[in-house]
Amino acid sequence: MGDKDTHHRLIQGSHVFERLNQARAVLHNSVSLGEQLGFARWSNQDDRTSYHRPEHHTLSVYLSGGYQTKRLIGSELLSGGAPGKLCLMPAGHESRWQVDGDLAFVHLYFSDQDLSQSIEQIWDKSASSFDVQDLTFADDIAVSGLIQQWLLKLNWQDNADRLALDQLSQLLLGHITKHYLNKHLPEPAVNGGLAPYQLNRCQEFIEAHLADKLSLHQLAQLVDLSDYHFARMFKQSSGVSPHQYLSQRRIERAKHLLLNGGLSLAEVAYQTGFSSQAHFSARFKQITGNSPASFRNKS
Repeated sequence: MGDKDTHHRLIQGSHVFERLNQARAVLHNSVSLGEQLGFARWSNQDDRTSYHRPEHHTLSVYLSGGYQTKRLIGSELLSGGAPGKLCLMPAGHESRWQVDGDLAFVHLYFSDQDLSQSIEQIWDKSASSFDVQDLTFADDIAVSGLIQQWLLKLNWQDNADRLALDQLSQLLLGHITKHYLNKHLPEPAVNGGLAPYQLNRCQEFIEAHLADKLSLHQLAQLVDLSDYHFARMFKQSSGVSPHQYLSQRRIERAKHLLLNGGLSLAEVAYQTGFSSQAHFSARFKQITGNSPASFRNKS
C-alpha cells in the first residue's frame, strides 16, 4: 500500500484523486506523466463518494470485485460493476457512487489538452468542440486488456518503465478519441516506417542513454514526429515498439557487464537504467529466462 501524501504530490489538481484521497479508498500506486495526465491504482470497500464537476476526465477500469458497486442517478441505482468493466467520467460531470463489498480499480486522469494533442497527432488536424461520453459499467476488451496485460506488469516508479507508461497512456488516449467522443473521426492514415537515417539516429541515442530516464516524447523529437506517429513508425521499421527495443538493449548491455565488468548486481542495474536491483533481476529473468546471478555463473 502506498503513502497517500507521497502519491498525492504526484498527481496535482485532480478532483477525483482528491475525493478518493479523502474517502476510505486505499491508494496503492500512482504516477504523473504530465500536467494532468497520470495513472492511479486504488481499492475500496463499503464506501460512499461523489464527484462534483471535476476539471479533468477520468477513465476507470475495474480490476476485481465491483459486483455490488452502484452509481446513483437521481433516485435510481445503476448496477453492473464487475472485473473488466470501465467507467468514463467527463470533466464537468457530477456523480455519486455506492461501493458495497470490495472493489479494486485503475484510474487514468487526463485533460482536454491531452485529448486535443492526441487528435492532432493521430489525425493531423486541429481539435475543437468535442465532448467525452459519460459511460458507466461499459465493456471494452481492448482497454481492459491494455490495463491487465501491460499496465499492471510495469513498475510505475522505475525510470526503466517510463517509456512504456508514456506509450500506454498515448494508446489509451488514442482509443478514447476514436471511440468515446461525440464527433466521429475517420480511421487514421497509415504511414510508412522511419527513414534509415531516422532509425539510426534513434538507436544511437538510445544506446548512448541506456542508463537514463527516456520518454517517448524525447525520442519523437529526434526525428520531428508526434509521439503517436513515432511509436507506430518505429515499430514498422524495427519490428518492435520503442519500449521493447529499449528493454532489449538494456538487457544486452547488462549481459555484457555481468560477464566482463566485474560489477555487483546493484551496479549493473544502475548502469542499465533500473532504479533497483530487484526490478532489474525480475526484468532480466522475464526476458532471458535466467536470473542475473545464474546467467553470470553459467557463462
